[in-house]
Amino acid sequence: MVVEHWFDFVCPYCYIAQDRNQILRDRGIEVVEHAIRIHPEIPPGGKPAGPRIGPSYDFLAREAEAAGLPLRWATRMPHTRPALAAFEWLKSIRPRVAQRFAQSVFAAYFAQGQDIESIDLLAILAEAAGGDPARLRAALADGTAYDALVRSERQAKKFGVEGTPTWNVLGQSVSGLRPRVWFRDLTTVLRPAG
Repeated sequence: MVVEHWFDFVCPYCYIAQDRNQILRDRGIEVVEHAIRIHPEIPPGGKPAGPRIGPSYDFLAREAEAAGLPLRWATRMPHTRPALAAFEWLKSIRPRVAQRFAQSVFAAYFAQGQDIESIDLLAILAEAAGGDPARLRAALADGTAYDALVRSERQAKKFGVEGTPTWNVLGQSVSGLRPRVWFRDLTTVLRPAG
């Protein structure tokens, strides 16, 4: 059984969704992740982040803590196109490396406040995940990685993805961060009996 999942590295709900995907994986469900720019209007260099206060931010802090994910709000929202393109390019070659890379990029931004737009940082994270940093740099420089992102975003449009995180489960799109129990219950529906 395969569940498709769309994310953007700038989305805090997607950061916490890593926990939800792990619930599915721990129960034998394959999760195939796809990149999509949910805020394509953020320019290169990013933009200042406003205050992170209110009920939705309180909710995110509680959910991150429950998932064991450190959450430290950065002062800028990054332009995620290079990071998402790097993910898609890595996924086309070595999906497990791409998965580790994605976890590292999320942690770099949401836990450590690093600039995930930096090609140097992306190359370091790719190498740490088991990828080839020189080939990644070349794919970003020649546009191959960006082509992979375009294909992912076209697929998102085909599935009607308009927000993140979004999962496609048995042909149905489910948007927004659901409670952990929802994913545990989902696995009982998705796993074949026997």
